[in-house]
Amino acid sequence: MDVIVNPIGAAGTEWSLYDRLGRHLGLIRKSQWPNEPFTIVPERGSRLDGIEILYPSLDGALAAIEVRLGGTCELVGGSTR
Repeated sequence: MDVIVNPIGAAGTEWSLYDRLGRHLGLIRKSQWPNEPFTIVPERGSRLDGIEILYPSLDGALAAIEVRLGGTCELVGGSTR
């Protein structure tokens, strides 16, 4: 399943996650923890429910989502993975 990743809120702090059918899968948030600065916040009941939530980079979080869903993450306004 491919995922569309849209930046929302303050630049570089939060991204929404939707599949290509428009279903909300959750968010990625930049946290305050220096060792694990990116957190996946899955939408309850979505296919991301139960995924590991802490990652050292945005790229790491996107890669984990790709593995979990068996697709790609397309960062809107950024590169396609």
